[in-house]
Amino acid sequence: MKKKNGFTLVELLAVIVVLALIMVIAIPSVLDAMNKARRSAFVEYAQKVINNTTTEYTFDASATIPGVGIYVYDITQDLGNLHSGSYKGYVVVDATDVDKPRYILTMWDDNYQIVSFDTSRGYPTTDTAEITGVTQSTKNLTAIDACSAVSSTDPCYNRQGYVLKAGNATE
Repeated sequence: MKKKNGFTLVELLAVIVVLALIMVIAIPSVLDAMNKARRSAFVEYAQKVINNTTTEYTFDASATIPGVGIYVYDITQDLGNLHSGSYKGYVVVDATDVDKPRYILTMWDDNYQIVSFDTSRGYPTTDTAEITGVTQSTKNLTAIDACSAVSSTDPCYNRQGYVLKAGNATE
């Protein structure tokens, strides 16, 4: 009788068990690396948004708006050629002190959010206190909500200088 070449059932099962163990060990590391990369991309985009808002506000203050006031910039519409992809949000420029405007960032995507981050503290980092998992209430945030988080009494304008809200009333 001739000997057949091939693998036995026990050998195949042993290979499958070894591959399963490797996957159990490797998959969490790969998922962790992917999450860190997403978080880093989110932070990098937030920094670009802040820089572009600073540029746009400086231009607008010298050209179309009076400068003093609270202005909201929608990151998907108002920041020039900055491609937003899945990122959404607003930057509120609190220029009640025109010499030292404050930039307050609220931004989210499908995974992460930054809510009312005051850039006077610097740029956002990947710190979990600054960047958290996105919530449904953030996904429904409007420009007026972003302005109200900064001031409930002062009027809020869009980048063209039109009133979005006056005090507690919306227009």
